[in-house]
Amino acid sequence: MENCQKTVSEVRQFLENVKRLLFQKGKVIVNNRPWANGKVNKTLAYMAETGIKQEDMECVINELQVCHYSYTDWDSNSKFPNEQFWFFGITKKLVDQEEALYIKLKIREIRGQSLLIMSFHPEQPSSPELKLGFPYQDYQSNIEGP
Repeated sequence: MENCQKTVSEVRQFLENVKRLLFQKGKVIVNNRPWANGKVNKTLAYMAETGIKQEDMECVINELQVCHYSYTDWDSNSKFPNEQFWFFGITKKLVDQEEALYIKLKIREIRGQSLLIMSFHPEQPSSPELKLGFPYQDYQSNIEGP
């Protein structure tokens, strides 16, 4: 399955759900486990290098708006059929300099809905054409948390 672009309405609804979950205790999970086969978990490495914590990530995610949306893609893991990742990018200064952050989120049914922060680290495209694009970058309406 290939990635797709959601409508403004779908992105707004997803972000409303994300922000609702951010304010519910125990409903946010960060993918901060080491990966198998020697692959680097960039989120875990970024957390270790900078000292940022889950709370810092949650603050940034709470600032996400439709204009930060890039695209949506299907999870290729056969254990999670019909689940999607939502990709966002935002430029923030978390430590000592502004960085273009790559944020990959998923909402999954785990004891009710939970927000999974799958990736949160500086964007590191391997080529210019893989850099995140923002189809709604001029969209101005804000989505507030609860």
